[in-house]
Amino acid sequence: GTAKTLREQFVSVQEILVEYWSRLAEGGGVGTQRTRVLVGTSGVGKTTCLCKWLTQEVLLQNRSARVWRLDGSTANTAEFLSIHGEILGVSVERIWPSEPGAEAVQLQFVDLPGVSAENKESINALAAQIEMFQPAQVLLVLNSAYDLTHLVAHARAFASLPLDGLILTHLDEDSRWSKFWNLLLGTGLPVLYLSGGQNIPGDFASASPHTLFDIGLDRETV
Repeated sequence: GTAKTLREQFVSVQEILVEYWSRLAEGGGVGTQRTRVLVGTSGVGKTTCLCKWLTQEVLLQNRSARVWRLDGSTANTAEFLSIHGEILGVSVERIWPSEPGAEAVQLQFVDLPGVSAENKESINALAAQIEMFQPAQVLLVLNSAYDLTHLVAHARAFASLPLDGLILTHLDEDSRWSKFWNLLLGTGLPVLYLSGGQNIPGDFASASPHTLFDIGLDRETV
């Protein structure tokens, strides 16, 4: 038979990867929990992502929300999160309640300090802390500008946490789509959200396997 063209080979690979991504996303119960917990190392953009996400949910989707800016193994110094909450009229709490409150909100966001990927003790402490928030959707935030080896190493360092997926930040710094798929294959975690830039609300959107391929077609020649 006639050998497949490069485009046909690309489409075949795309179909396989889309199916794999979909299975991972479904297995993680994506979007079924009202509490969202963002974790990762310092400087990857966790709090900025939370502010972007919160702004979209409150202003664009008209959903009620509450934020918990909590300390971990280190203090949470993200004061701008509390200020941003005031601007949106969203309560930003500093202490997690010992018992669930009566206040009914559609979404809860938990902001935690960054944890070093090399510090197993701090990651174990973070895992114990996350148990307080369950049921929750736990998302690992990674800086997509890092090289693939670094990204996979960070994801594996946090593998003891009940992770549902990944948020990739700094997409404006010319990351390549193939790296995203290699990250998914290397970690077994779907990329669920994409963020670019430091401005709020800025670029923040749900990801899909087709989104990742669209990025690739825009930036690379197939």
